[in-house]
Amino acid sequence: MSLHLQQAVSKAESRARNLGEDLGTLSARLRAKSPDAVATDAEKAQRQNFLGALYGSPEDAERVFERIIGGNELQDANYLVRGAIAARAVLRIVLRGPSGALVGYGTGFLIGDGVLLTNHHVLDSPQAARYSEAEAFFERSAMGYDLTPWRFTLQPETLFYTSEALDFSLVAVADRDRTGRFERVALGWLPLLGEAGKALEGEWLTIIQHPEGKRKQICVRENQLLKRDTDVLWYSTDTLGGASGSPTFNNDWLVVALHHCGIPEKRNGKWQTIDGRDYDPRTDREDRIKWIANEGIRASRIIETLRADSKIAAHRLVAPIVATEVQDIDVRLPVRFAAGQPLPNLLISETPGAAAVKPPDGPAASPAPGRNSSPGAVTALSTRPNQPQPRESRMAQHITLNLLVGDDGSVSLLQGGVAESALVALERASTRPKKNVIEAPVDPQRDWATATGYDPDFLGPGKLSVHLPKVMQADLIAPLQDAYGQTFTVAQRKAGVLNYDGYSVVMNKERRFAFFSAANVSYNMRPGISGRSDNWLYDDRISRAHQVDNSFYRNDKFDRGHLTRREDMEWGSDPVSAVRRANGTCTWTNCSPQHEIFNQDKSPDPAVHLWQGLERYVLEERVKPGEFNAQVITGPVFGAADPVYRDIPYPLEFWKVVVAVAESGALFATGYLLSQKAVIDEFGLEAAPAEPFGAYATYQRTIATIEDLTGLQFTFGSNQSLCDVDPLATPRGRTQGGRRRVRTTESFGAAGDDSLKGFEDIVLF
Repeated sequence: MSLHLQQAVSKAESRARNLGEDLGTLSARLRAKSPDAVATDAEKAQRQNFLGALYGSPEDAERVFERIIGGNELQDANYLVRGAIAARAVLRIVLRGPSGALVGYGTGFLIGDGVLLTNHHVLDSPQAARYSEAEAFFERSAMGYDLTPWRFTLQPETLFYTSEALDFSLVAVADRDRTGRFERVALGWLPLLGEAGKALEGEWLTIIQHPEGKRKQICVRENQLLKRDTDVLWYSTDTLGGASGSPTFNNDWLVVALHHCGIPEKRNGKWQTIDGRDYDPRTDREDRIKWIANEGIRASRIIETLRADSKIAAHRLVAPIVATEVQDIDVRLPVRFAAGQPLPNLLISETPGAAAVKPPDGPAASPAPGRNSSPGAVTALSTRPNQPQPRESRMAQHITLNLLVGDDGSVSLLQGGVAESALVALERASTRPKKNVIEAPVDPQRDWATATGYDPDFLGPGKLSVHLPKVMQADLIAPLQDAYGQTFTVAQRKAGVLNYDGYSVVMNKERRFAFFSAANVSYNMRPGISGRSDNWLYDDRISRAHQVDNSFYRNDKFDRGHLTRREDMEWGSDPVSAVRRANGTCTWTNCSPQHEIFNQDKSPDPAVHLWQGLERYVLEERVKPGEFNAQVITGPVFGAADPVYRDIPYPLEFWKVVVAVAESGALFATGYLLSQKAVIDEFGLEAAPAEPFGAYATYQRTIATIEDLTGLQFTFGSNQSLCDVDPLATPRGRTQGGRRRVRTTESFGAAGDDSLKGFEDIVLF
């Protein structure tokens, strides 16, 4: 248990002692009683006034009030659906240290557009927030499958505010997740209200949490409000470590408190465990403590504190939060969304006059009234158009369609946009075999700590051993730092080799892209998988300052292009290991900016397809029968005149070296260069950032030329140059001692129109 949490528990115990009654005794006394029996008349009046302002209708408010004070826990069935929508805004906080090492977990929830609320003892400083992240949808689907979480960075430089006294912190959250595909705004947020009267003693509460950092859970039983104090609420509920920072709700799904700690049972001044022992923090986990009650910081006190600080109250992200009043809340869906943001696809909004829609083999669905509906329309509510939904880690995929119900009862599909695209995709899919989609996510803590990376002896030992390229400008290598349980030697830190499953990378710390990515590629063990789910990851074995992340690729025509191709690594002894190896290529260290037409293989230009099929052609045409293995090394050409986009110089050329074993049993190597020569000639460097890849040219080049361009040395066997086994090489292509000068100017393919027009132009002999 952290020191901050111990302090929070101590304060809670001190407050509880002032009650005049033990919380365990209080819980037992109130368990069988309704709010009508335990609340004062003044408290009941306050609750009734709040409901009147919330519901607007005196009749509705009175009906709800009578049910609450009577202890009637019957709820409309949509209570569960509304809770599922509220749960979207509850996130798991993954706490990491500066090195990337996992520190722990907490819970937090969005209370404004881009503002996360959690405990001070979870995030006590901007530094703690800077290295941590928040995960949405770390939970299971309705069918019990694990969803793929959306991971958001925290931005304390934009907003960070903390109160140790009330144990809460606010921090800004990134607009998009780390992949750039998912928008935070689709989650909505849970408003905090400064008005009192949101809950009565004896009333039942609900808490949504990530106990012990596990997948999202909800506690809907035994959650009784025991006592209110100026700053806090005490309630009985089932929570575990990691639940700190969870929202506590009333039956209208309004947040009444920020859960922050429990009150432990004591005997002879010592905390007790659930099995009746004295709790020992040195050997016992936090989940062994026997809690008799829990304490939450009142939502009204948090708002009051923010309003009292004029500077934070005026912050552009906080001002809308403190200005929200009960009249602004739609009681039917207290979760709020940005203007123009459709609701999640968990509800269907219909109008009273709409015709019923009959599902297959089922009864007609009766229309229900709903706010913001147009006459005659049945609208399936979704997130923002083109906003991806959380995906199940299984075969199921879901789409949302918009339907139009005519006055005559006819139902038709609203064409265009997402709906039309979905139909086209379904039509095409019906004529193709079903994809064998396998989810095998990469866990850096598990997978990278044991990865051996590129194997020099993949093609064979001795004279067939192909070494990692040597970086001549070693001072530019991004050094390693300890992470994922790995501790590196001084030599390893200096070498900077990042090992993954089947490939290795060395990063240029100034350019923030890789010097090279070297991979073992096999076409012998292909399990025939298809489909993919890219989740781009930082590698905290080097500083994040030496990695270009998704901020560079947002809202432009650059794709996150692989150096070592994902497809090249889809091999292994079984489909799951093949998918995990392929997923492991989605790291910012293996990423380079490539135009979307090139990267997604959409170009009609045969040169594009030629580049993407080079190694396969080489293997099919030249290798030793039955040994379809290759060493493929890929990287960018760094030049002093590279154009700059978003303050980052980006490469205009990429190179590839393919090494394989010939039918004779000897090693051979071929080199290639990808260039946009035509674009540079026509528009010059100034136009390149706007349309950097308009025409492509692929050249076969000597290994010696690639060494000149990159400042790398390629060797095999007993430090022999790969130039010696290059079929394109000539004696003039080599230099004495195998050492080459570092190139700092652009090549743009080379002079003359000698680009490859097809595979038949490649020299392999």
